[in-house]
Amino acid sequence: SLLSLTALTSLNLMSCEQITDEGLRALSRLTALTDLCLSFCEQITDEGVRALSSLVALTSLDLGCCELITDRGMQALGTLTALNHLSLVSCELITDKG
Repeated sequence: SLLSLTALTSLNLMSCEQITDEGLRALSRLTALTDLCLSFCEQITDEGVRALSSLVALTSLDLGCCELITDRGMQALGTLTALNHLSLVSCELITDKG
């Protein structure tokens, strides 16, 4: 199981279309992650993004084409103070308020 890889720092789940918010809640235990790619994981919502807020070591997060994420999800990312790269390509529900 991925959850046993507690030293994992980089994870690319691009186009894993079956990844859901529940999966992100499980991933939130991988606190060593610094690089996470979830682009084209189209089932992810604001709830899943909130689960990522515990990954405070993240420096890079790709949520491109996760079209269900809104401004509410973006607010949850405020805890990720180490983040220096954030991709939100084609996340059309995110506005300037997010």
